[in-house]
Amino acid sequence: MRTPLLPDLATTVLALERRYGVGGLRRGILTMLAGWIGYFLLINMFVRSLNKVMVPVLDLPLGFFLAMQGAVVIFVLALYFLAKQRAAIAAIRVRRSRRA
Repeated sequence: MRTPLLPDLATTVLALERRYGVGGLRRGILTMLAGWIGYFLLINMFVRSLNKVMVPVLDLPLGFFLAMQGAVVIFVLALYFLAKQRAAIAAIRVRRSRRA
């Protein structure tokens, strides 16, 4: 008889969370997602008025340009801050393990 996958998965996830502190990662990812969604909601609310302005060198509407390039910029910034947060958490863990 096969054992169900769900209890094994739950114990694995709990073990990983205890060992690596995935809770902080979850908070960082949710913050990153909220910032990204907030940016796009803000841009999409004003996209028609922003499209009346043209970006001089590229001859693209500003709303389109912000949506296109903003996706990349917001994503890279969010990944940077997420990695910075994870590095700080890892440094704290190293200091705690040296004390023990």
